Amino acid sequence: MNLELIHAELVRIREALEARPFASGAPAAKPAAPRSDEVPMPTEIIEDAGSVQVHFGKNKGVALSSLGDRSVAWYAQEPEPRIGNNGKPFPPRPEDVLLRNAARTIIHQKRGTLPSAAVPPAPSVNEEHVPF
Repeated sequence: MNLELIHAELVRIREALEARPFASGAPAAKPAAPRSDEVPMPTEIIEDAGSVQVHFGKNKGVALSSLGDRSVAWYAQEPEPRIGNNGKPFPPRPEDVLLRNAARTIIHQKRGTLPSAAVPPAPSVNEEHVPF
């Protein structure tokens, strides 16, 4: 069997699968991933968030400040929960929460949408009673 016949057969199979109606209740398409502009606010604002290093994957050991905006936005997204054998989700690991909050902090700092910490007003000084 030559490669053109195999390719033509695969194309026909793909077309047949795409044309087939889905069973009721089955999703028609995979839900879209959240867009990068829908990054949630951090649950904790991380000081010096750019120095937080990625602890897994191809960017392991790389500081967030060294990554591009798209990569930082990916780390800021809420991941699918890891499910245990009992069907309950595992709690998030502290290093995952730190990385996610640092990435969210960077994104919202760049956008100017990070709520600033309330700075207490300076005490008013009454100029009449200034001791010298």
